[in-house]
Amino acid sequence: MYHQINSPHMYKLPVHFADLATNTRKLHHCTMKLLYNKNQYLILSSIKKMYNNIQTYSSTSRLLIDCLDKEKNKIQKVQENPPVYQLATKAAADRCLDILRRFPDWHTGFVGFDTETTVYRQKDPQVVSMIQIATRELCFLFQVFRITKINNTKFPPLLQEILTNQDIKKVGVNASGDANWIKKSYGFEMRGMVDLEKIAQQKGYAARSLRELTRMFGDPGLVLEKSRKILKWNFDAVKLDLEVIRYASSDAFAGIQVYESILKDRINEEYLNYEKRYPMSMKEEDDEIYSLILESHPKGVNTRTKTIANSIENHYQRWFKTKPKTDDRHKAALNVIGRFIEDGRLIKVLGNTDSNSDEQNEKKISSISMIRLPGVPFNKILKDFGKEFFESKGLPQQDSEFMTEISSYCLKAIKKESLAKNIANNSKITSLDRKNRDAVIAKLNELNRKGALMSGQKNNTLLLHPDWVNGLEDGYEKFKLTHDVEDERVENETSKEGDSDNENLEGRWEQNEQTYEPWQDITTFDPSDVWGNKD
Repeated sequence: MYHQINSPHMYKLPVHFADLATNTRKLHHCTMKLLYNKNQYLILSSIKKMYNNIQTYSSTSRLLIDCLDKEKNKIQKVQENPPVYQLATKAAADRCLDILRRFPDWHTGFVGFDTETTVYRQKDPQVVSMIQIATRELCFLFQVFRITKINNTKFPPLLQEILTNQDIKKVGVNASGDANWIKKSYGFEMRGMVDLEKIAQQKGYAARSLRELTRMFGDPGLVLEKSRKILKWNFDAVKLDLEVIRYASSDAFAGIQVYESILKDRINEEYLNYEKRYPMSMKEEDDEIYSLILESHPKGVNTRTKTIANSIENHYQRWFKTKPKTDDRHKAALNVIGRFIEDGRLIKVLGNTDSNSDEQNEKKISSISMIRLPGVPFNKILKDFGKEFFESKGLPQQDSEFMTEISSYCLKAIKKESLAKNIANNSKITSLDRKNRDAVIAKLNELNRKGALMSGQKNNTLLLHPDWVNGLEDGYEKFKLTHDVEDERVENETSKEGDSDNENLEGRWEQNEQTYEPWQDITTFDPSDVWGNKD
């Protein structure tokens, strides 16, 4: 976390600290003391996810905070600015809610809402741990699992009153989903939920996750960084870590910020001015998008136009800032595909593009149901030339047959376990017991050591070595000159059987089909698990 010291949000050092620059020993000592002090380390590691300090409060909030702070023996304040209160006992929750009741205008008709669950908890692992309620200026963390101890009669009645009040809108991403978990956990039905992702969709915005919506509509100081560390956090603890407090409260604060701004279409300047600050020509954008298509789709395989358009819309990250509206992004993607068809970077398979009207371009491209990237399908290269190529690389016959069989599964980095399951489920390999997990994993590790497969950037992933991919494609061109290779172009483009094969290959290639926001790290899918639940 050393880099945080040089960030715009760096921890403020004493004024005289700069004077120590002339004394290396003292400077080193002071720096190390700062970095390794536990409390300061927490500040440095959490600062990226910190809500802006509030400079002024409304009169109601000021009075409310004063009343809550006077009850510090019962109501625990775990963050000063903005104020966050942790309610870990029924007495604390009841007292806090009783104070809120004395201030009818403590909210503006809607509140930020979210829930958290301690994932690794062995007893009742799916019961909601915490309910977060936030206004613009303060947040409450109700540890309902700790309060109730699975006795629903102990659920704070005033909190239930808020959650079931139709007139108090509870806003958040997938608020309805959180409400369903509360119903399963505590036996009552919430009312007044507002799903932010649905509001975004109705307003025409492409963003759906709270993280991206916060970037677009949240206050500039609030940055949501989702992490797998959440799987290890204990939201039921008496003493919550600072990182947990900021994580939980930030999601609730973000909900209310996004709701207020999205209703007014008030987009952050970072989005409004992005194109001016980082201009690109159409050619530069097209080249980037074409590289993205090459990375995401196989050559020579008929692919639905809609699939490639969706790939561009969901994965080309520049458009997240320059084209936040779904319709704008979709039209731009179709226009790009039209240009690629005209310049030969994509080949039209089905449909016609006879219309010359620019206004009809969207319909024109949409009428082309199938397109493909120029080139020979990789499966055909493997079928005709794979075994010969792998043997030319020094692999024995059995390994060459194995690589010919599996290479289409690992053109992109794939988890070793997922690759092994793919082999067990789908391959026709006879050189080893493909149902034996250990034998398959051992063979993959051996081919990794030999250089046929290489480790991906993510832990425990493998992919076909890029040099070998290029070697297969380049070698195949020479191979065709000396061998009677059947032309891959399909005579009957509308063949149902052909389309089915292409869909299967397309699905196999696109194992990272977008089902989440593009910036999320999504690993490759697991096919039906022949080893049951031993993972």
